[in-house]
Amino acid sequence: MRYLRYLPVPLACCAVGLAIVFGLHGLQAAWITLVLLLLEISLSFDNAVVNARVLDQLTPPQQRFFLTWGLVVPVFGVRFAGPLLMVSLAGGVSVGAALEAALHQPERYRALLELAEPRILAFGGMFLLMVFLRYFFDEAKTLHWFRPLERRLSDAGRVEALEVALALILLLLLAAALPGSLRAEVMISGVIGLVLQLLSTSLAQAFGDEEEAGVRLAAGGGLASLVYLELLDASFSLDGTIGAFAITQNLGLILTGLGLGALFIRSLTLMLSREKALDQLIYLEHGAHYAIGALGLLMLVSILLAQYRMALPEWLTGLIGIVLLLLSLADSLRHRRAPGRPS
Repeated sequence: MRYLRYLPVPLACCAVGLAIVFGLHGLQAAWITLVLLLLEISLSFDNAVVNARVLDQLTPPQQRFFLTWGLVVPVFGVRFAGPLLMVSLAGGVSVGAALEAALHQPERYRALLELAEPRILAFGGMFLLMVFLRYFFDEAKTLHWFRPLERRLSDAGRVEALEVALALILLLLLAAALPGSLRAEVMISGVIGLVLQLLSTSLAQAFGDEEEAGVRLAAGGGLASLVYLELLDASFSLDGTIGAFAITQNLGLILTGLGLGALFIRSLTLMLSREKALDQLIYLEHGAHYAIGALGLLMLVSILLAQYRMALPEWLTGLIGIVLLLLSLADSLRHRRAPGRPS
């Protein structure tokens, strides 16, 4: 099967990475790294589906950049530098002090990260929720998976900025249910996530609709799409980063496990894009966006649950995404076997 040719490199990298961890730190560390790797893949498979669709709009050099150097942003920017910055802001310490805690005082670093967690989840949750809403609140959308629901959502897309209003109402309700000390932080972080999603996708669409305007605009559209891909990757990575600290406080193992998982997701993205799999599996993109919406909502709900010292298990988040993707894959395969089936 031609799809298998995309797997040897990521599988080999994962095997080498786990072998190095085993050689340096022993079996237990290798097992924790494997768990983190699988966690990243389960949480981010739907990300690969959406990335593949956006990747189709980029030029070959931009695609290569995203698939190689673009890996640095979600792995080191989001999983390492991002939490350090958030910990610094939330804990009132310098970035250097946060780095010192991350490397030598993992328990203190975890405590500081918990202070920053509501901001991180509000940003990522609102960003992903807007990805979900803007996909389905589209009056030009004609292909529907759950037709009764999606047709209504598509029709509702005729009301300008309705998805923005719904997202802001949800954010206001969440903030109202939080203690006063958290409301402003969550509101600001959530609005930033919403605005960045709007700006990145709007810029990409604006440049993309002006292909006849020349190479400069096309390059600009590609750059906007590239920025959007990195922001989307970052938002997906936030939830996995928070969950990883519940498994281990060893920053080296977290970076290794999640980094290897991100490399695997990159290969899946490349496979879906180059093999034009989304054109054949027509409902897979729908399933991915439902999974994205579910993840965004769960991230926002987690902020509220944390006030009652409750938490959603990471396996539940990953399982929901996998189930939705498998359902959409099954329906896509049935559609291929029955080409006359109405969509």
